[in-house]
Amino acid sequence: MSRNVRLTRMISRAGDVAFQLSNLHFSDFYPTAGWRPDINVFRYDDRFEICDDLSGVAKEAIVVEVLSDRVRLSGERRQPAPDCEDCRQVIALEIESGHFAREVVLPAEVEPDEVTARQDNGLLWVVLPLRQGRA
Repeated sequence: MSRNVRLTRMISRAGDVAFQLSNLHFSDFYPTAGWRPDINVFRYDDRFEICDDLSGVAKEAIVVEVLSDRVRLSGERRQPAPDCEDCRQVIALEIESGHFAREVVLPAEVEPDEVTARQDNGLLWVVLPLRQGRA
């Protein structure tokens, strides 16, 4: 096998990998000075499910915006602190707080009017049914 044939095959395989990686990506839809929660995204035959780690975020502080090809999750987590006023010293302050924003661009269209969301043990689960005939 010649060197050109091997190089051509390698380039083709690299192109296939790049295409597959580009079908689903995560991005901030605007800069945020706060923090960036971790997310997991799962695809099923009839839907996508997104799990967002939002422990300590009040339900009313979460905004879920759904377009046909993307989901935007944003909100704010307040810095957790004790209720007492006589705290003498802060030893550690590692829990991220403030504004957050994430965007997931989906590789298939969903039905924005049929999306559901629930909180479970600090995780936000967003279920996005696929648009019929567009899987």
